[in-house]
Amino acid sequence: MADSGSNIEKNDTAITVVVPDDYPPVFADSAALARLNRVRGIDVRSYTERPGSSYELIQRISSAHTLVVARTTTRLTNVILESAPSLKHIAIWGTAADHIALEAARRLGIVVTNTPNAATVAVAEHALALLMSLARKIPQLDLRVREGEWPGGQLTQLAGKTLGIVGTGVVGTRLARIAEGIGMRIIMSSLSEAIKNDENSNWTEVSFSELLANSDAISLHARLTPQTRSMFGAEQFSRMKPTALFINTARGQLVNSRALAEALANETIAGAALDVFDSEPLDLYSPLSRLPNVILTPHIASNTGEALNVSLNMVVDNVVDFLHERVRHKVI
Repeated sequence: MADSGSNIEKNDTAITVVVPDDYPPVFADSAALARLNRVRGIDVRSYTERPGSSYELIQRISSAHTLVVARTTTRLTNVILESAPSLKHIAIWGTAADHIALEAARRLGIVVTNTPNAATVAVAEHALALLMSLARKIPQLDLRVREGEWPGGQLTQLAGKTLGIVGTGVVGTRLARIAEGIGMRIIMSSLSEAIKNDENSNWTEVSFSELLANSDAISLHARLTPQTRSMFGAEQFSRMKPTALFINTARGQLVNSRALAEALANETIAGAALDVFDSEPLDLYSPLSRLPNVILTPHIASNTGEALNVSLNMVVDNVVDFLHERVRHKVI
C-alpha cells in the first residue's frame, strides 16, 4: 500500500515509467518488471528495440515521470532531458552514469539513482575467466580440436605472475582477492580511489607507469571520466611487456580500440580479452574481430542469474522508493 503523501497518491492519473531501450531484452520477461507492473498507480512502457534516432528517443520519454535506463547506449543529453518536462527520476541499471548529462539533470531537478555493487562478484569472475582463457588459449584450442587437429605449443601459467589492476573499486578489489587465491602477485594503480586493501593481503600500490612496465597481465576496472577516456592508447601498450595479457570488463571508451588492434597485430602485447567496446554491438568489420589473439564476449560479464536478480530488483526498489519519497542509491 502506498505511503500517505506519496507521489502516487498526490496524482489522480497514473505515473508513467518508461524503459526506453531494453535491447537485447533483459527487463521484458523479468519478475522484477512484472512486480513493477503490479504497483498501483504506475503505467509501465517498455521498449525492446533501440530507438532509431534521438528524435525517437525523445518521443518515447516525452511523458515519462521516471526512466529506467538499462543500456549505456541510451545517451540522455541536455537536449533530450530538456525535452521531457515531466521527468523527475532516472533509475540507472548499473553504476556508470557517464551517458547521462548529470549537470543538466541537476539543473532540471531530476534525481538520478543507480544499482551499486549488485554485479561485483559476477564481473570479477568474468574478468578472471577471460584471463584464464587467454592464458591457456582455450577458444583457439577448442576450435582446432573440433577441426580435427591435435595442436601442441606452450601455454601460460598464471601462478607466480603479476596481475596489474587499474581501478580499485569493489570489482577490482574482488578480482585481486580471487587472483591472489590462484597464486598471482597483485599490484594496483588506484587512480583517484583509495585501495581497499585486506589486512592479510600482499597487494602493492604502484604508479600507473610502474604497473604498465611490471605486469604480466592487466585488468581494467577504472570509471569512465574525461580524464580516463582512452587512457590505454599506443603509448601505454608500447610500455607493456610483449608477453602481457590485457583484460577489459569496465568500459570500452577507456581504450583506443585502433591502438589496441595495432598492438595485438604487431605483437606489441601478447593478447587481449574484451567484454566491452567503444561502440556496441561490435562492428562486424572491426579489426579486433579478425585477430587470433583476442577473446570477445558481448558485454555480458554481469549477466549471471544471481546478479541479474539482485540488480533488476534494486532498480525496481529505487523506482518504488522514489515514488514514496524515499531516495536510495542516489547519484545526484
